[in-house]
Amino acid sequence: MNFLAHSLFAQGDSERTAGQFCGDFVRGSDLSAFPVGIQEGIRRHRRIDAYTDSHPVVKASQRLFEPPLRRFAGIICDVVYDFYLARDWEMYSDIALPEHIEQVHAALNEHRADLPTGLQRLSDFLQKDGTLLGNLNFEGIEITLNRLARRSSRFAPLADGASVARAHETELSAGFHEFFPELLEIERKIG
Repeated sequence: MNFLAHSLFAQGDSERTAGQFCGDFVRGSDLSAFPVGIQEGIRRHRRIDAYTDSHPVVKASQRLFEPPLRRFAGIICDVVYDFYLARDWEMYSDIALPEHIEQVHAALNEHRADLPTGLQRLSDFLQKDGTLLGNLNFEGIEITLNRLARRSSRFAPLADGASVARAHETELSAGFHEFFPELLEIERKIG
């Protein structure tokens, strides 16, 4: 899952929210440099990613992308699934999406000193650009995948990811709405 989904699983806890974002920026098992709540967020992020990456519905969504996009299908599905979450947010949260995003930005700002440098830069960009709210539009998928495609020539195929995702929107949306409630239920039980 991508940032919007990970932030939902933090359940409004500021440190866990920061930790959920740190999950893509922190390597290794020694998390002792972080406050306990951030450690919990990092561990949860990793658990969610492991569960998501092995789920048969997610794997079926990824198979919709033919080579050379297949090797980037996990990234594309993460971005597309965040779009479906944003679009249908009220099905999964009692808090309005703009309010949730404000809480996410506040958590990232509050714990800025604990964030890895790369995440500090990303946090600034997310807030300035309004990226999380941009998930409400399919154009946000295009923008995100095009940004990723420009990182290096190796990632260039990602530029075609949004058009292929749009061609498979029915299957991808159905897959998300089959998979996500299950993940949400499992994560809520864990707390």
